[in-house]
Amino acid sequence: MPFPLKSPRKTLFAKMLFALTVTVTLLIIGLSSLLYRNFFTASLDNINRMNTSILSQTSYSMKYMDTLVSKFINTVMMSPYTSVLLHNQENDMVMLGNALRNLDNLSLPHDYVHSVYTINLTLDRIISTETGSFYTKENFYDQGIISLLQTVNKNSLAEMPIARKIPKPQAATDSELANVYTYIMLDSLDTNQKSRIATVINIKASVLRDLIASLNAKIAGSGNEIIVIDSNGTIVNHTSESMFLHNANQESYIQTILAADQESGSFKTNLNGQDYHVTFVSSDKPKWKFISLTSYKTFIGAADATKTSTLWICLTILGLGLFFSFILSRSLYIPVGRLVETVRGHLTNPHHKDHSTNDIYFLQNVFKEMITKNNEWENKQREQLAPLKNKWLQDMLLGIRYIDQEALQVSQKELGIHLNLNGPLRLLLLRLDNYRDFLDRYDEKDRWLLKFGIANIVNEIISEGYKLENIYLENNQLLLLLEIDSSENIETTEGTLRGLIELAQHAVNQYLKLSFSATLSSPVYSYFQLNECYSNTLALSSYRIIAGHSSFLTPTFRSSIKETLISFPESKAKMLLDSLKLGHLDKANEAYYDFISQLSGTTYENLLSSIMQLSFMLRTTFNVILENHEFQKPELFQIVSRNIEQFETIEEIHETFLSIFSEIIRVMEQNKHNKHNSIISRIIKVIEEQYRDNNLNLRLISDEFQMSNVYLGKIFKEATGKSVSEYITDVRMNHVKQLLDNSNLSTKQILDQCGLEETNYFYTIFKKRFGVSLSQYKIEKNKT
Repeated sequence: MPFPLKSPRKTLFAKMLFALTVTVTLLIIGLSSLLYRNFFTASLDNINRMNTSILSQTSYSMKYMDTLVSKFINTVMMSPYTSVLLHNQENDMVMLGNALRNLDNLSLPHDYVHSVYTINLTLDRIISTETGSFYTKENFYDQGIISLLQTVNKNSLAEMPIARKIPKPQAATDSELANVYTYIMLDSLDTNQKSRIATVINIKASVLRDLIASLNAKIAGSGNEIIVIDSNGTIVNHTSESMFLHNANQESYIQTILAADQESGSFKTNLNGQDYHVTFVSSDKPKWKFISLTSYKTFIGAADATKTSTLWICLTILGLGLFFSFILSRSLYIPVGRLVETVRGHLTNPHHKDHSTNDIYFLQNVFKEMITKNNEWENKQREQLAPLKNKWLQDMLLGIRYIDQEALQVSQKELGIHLNLNGPLRLLLLRLDNYRDFLDRYDEKDRWLLKFGIANIVNEIISEGYKLENIYLENNQLLLLLEIDSSENIETTEGTLRGLIELAQHAVNQYLKLSFSATLSSPVYSYFQLNECYSNTLALSSYRIIAGHSSFLTPTFRSSIKETLISFPESKAKMLLDSLKLGHLDKANEAYYDFISQLSGTTYENLLSSIMQLSFMLRTTFNVILENHEFQKPELFQIVSRNIEQFETIEEIHETFLSIFSEIIRVMEQNKHNKHNSIISRIIKVIEEQYRDNNLNLRLISDEFQMSNVYLGKIFKEATGKSVSEYITDVRMNHVKQLLDNSNLSTKQILDQCGLEETNYFYTIFKKRFGVSLSQYKIEKNKT
């Protein structure tokens, strides 16, 4: 009796096609979502890193400016002229006027100084360098400082500088205000506020604003805004002058920053219906917050473009996937369909005997074909297992994946992870040396193959002593997760691994012509600690800048670093700048090495911040030279001042700075040479125009140029090989010859036109220059 089949052939084919289509669709959606998320995250990280760098440089700049102001304050306070202006009770206007002029002369070289006040409320005398005038308390144009003096206390002095607006003298409207940072130095903290004596320094707020605008324009591009606030949430610097002293404490993102425990950080906020990425950095003195606001539109556009292109690519792949799914499912179904037809034939006609033997052979072939295809699927699954395992371990390491103990065991079994993730573990972080050169020399495919080769070599050597798993990370990083013996002490483990790493480094250098540095973590005893351990190991690996390439860094090395911050070696930096100004390259290099030696043993962060502050001092001192088109190494200075973390070793930093010093001096010498050439040309032009004046000499020319006659004569002789007087004589004698040859003027008339006198000296010079006496010259001329 025949048995009806409930699943027709077409239904089975449709199910297989549907399953493959759904699988391909879900895979594409998952991969495209992951791609977009990774691109968005990378863009956000790049913006955050760039903004943090800008804000750090701005903070260093403010610190440097505060240091300069402190020095100027000391100069003013120690000046006897300040004491006269503050304490002279006789109102001797001659003495006071002379002291005021000298105090003004102290301020003139410092272009960041807006004005200096000396205030004696007891004498009711206020003096300002801005106007060079004397005032009483009632008629002084800056009444705000009077109010400050009458309310200032120790706490407010600690918060200096004080950001404020001051009116311009005899301002026509209230809008004519100057934005300044005010430093107040009380002669004594007198309890009687109406009789206080103080010196007030007002610093131009535009100095910091211009610096912020310059950094923001060159590095961040459009869509970025930098704000500086004080501890109360008041804006003390902004790209728009109108926002100065605006109270921003009501803004939610400002409240978040003021309440933050961290010195720096970043987060997302919404302003006026738009999303912004907020990055902030704090400074200790003054206690200000440097904030960067970046609209998401500035970098989300690239992400949206990627999302659109990814969508179209996915739709294309999906269409191709449907087509190939149809072909693949059909090819998979053919043996199954034939089997179904054969079985159906047996069920519908079980007494048929002709095809029984053929059916057996046919079924055997069908099952062999199915086994072969099954093995192919298993091989493909094994190939996909490695990236899945790497992604799972990477998520554990980065703190993205948190699972319980039961799920951990299931995942370990499925992915083939044989380590005990609850046992003693250590991370071994490998970082490629000379990574920028590595990126330039090899394309993406070759880079992947070389990193895979390094991983195989290291894995082969380390696995002789330890069970391990490789974790491939981005950029120049490869991580080994090691299971260690709990009975083995830390020193023994470090010694053993050091020997194995040296063997691996030698092999990689021999076979691949590459090198890498290794960093070993402290032991951890649970997979929950892997994320924190990785962060600490990555931070420790930064000390390759001190240890050098092919180094092996351990927690023991980190313990040798001083935790206390080393102050910036300002005296060495000033000596370096002075040597460069004088063009002494050897002394500048020597001062630089003295500067670096002062930072020996400091932390990585302190070392980099000091080097960035040095680069800022170079930029402010030699800004004209660094931006000159003749400066041939601008990219080196941009790296050292903005992306210092790209350097791998301190030797690379040394080489870059020494190259910059050499280039600065070369451009200075070139500028000096060009300036001298210009001066020489002008002198020659003056001589050519004024040679008829018999009073023309070096002193007359130097007075016209407002330069020292000794200096002018020296550079002229160096350039022409003749003194100025010799050159004047040459010009005059040439004109004498021209007039003798081309005119019938008498000797006296010729000499009068050429600025010469008829003396024995003239006749001697004429014969010496032309080889014959004047009379003989005339005779020869008449013969011709």
